Amino acid sequence: MNPSRFGNPDQALIQRFLDQGALPLPVDSNPMALALGATLVALEREAGTVSIDFQPQALFVQGTGVLQGGALSAMLDFAMAFATLARLPPEGSCATTNMSTAFLRPAPLGRYRASGSVDRCGKALAFAQARLLEAASGRLVATASSTLAVIGPALQPRGPVG
Repeated sequence: MNPSRFGNPDQALIQRFLDQGALPLPVDSNPMALALGATLVALEREAGTVSIDFQPQALFVQGTGVLQGGALSAMLDFAMAFATLARLPPEGSCATTNMSTAFLRPAPLGRYRASGSVDRCGKALAFAQARLLEAASGRLVATASSTLAVIGPALQPRGPVG
């Protein structure tokens, strides 16, 4: 695998996941993902869907004893970004430009699963959504939707414009 062919370290991780038979793979391509205890568990390129398990560290617990909203948002953002990356060619990347999150219930320290999907992926923008479930109970904790900028060499002009 040639790391320089990937537009994003997470694209290289996605390829490793697929190459090793889609077995659970720790997300070691990003320090925040490491702190959140992220593991890629499912990915469908054609559908633009992904599932990522999280077991965040205690440093994300805020004063009332539950996970801080920013940590939950980060989990949802990872799911939407990975779903978008799954739809792009390996040299492509993306960046979240807008995100809306709804927190539905308190989230105690524990295991979570974020499932992300792409609603539409164009040449410049992608639209995605995600759900965060508490692993032990299966209860829905938060939802999000986002707009992501599509970045990559495939978007560059392929010759003179005129």
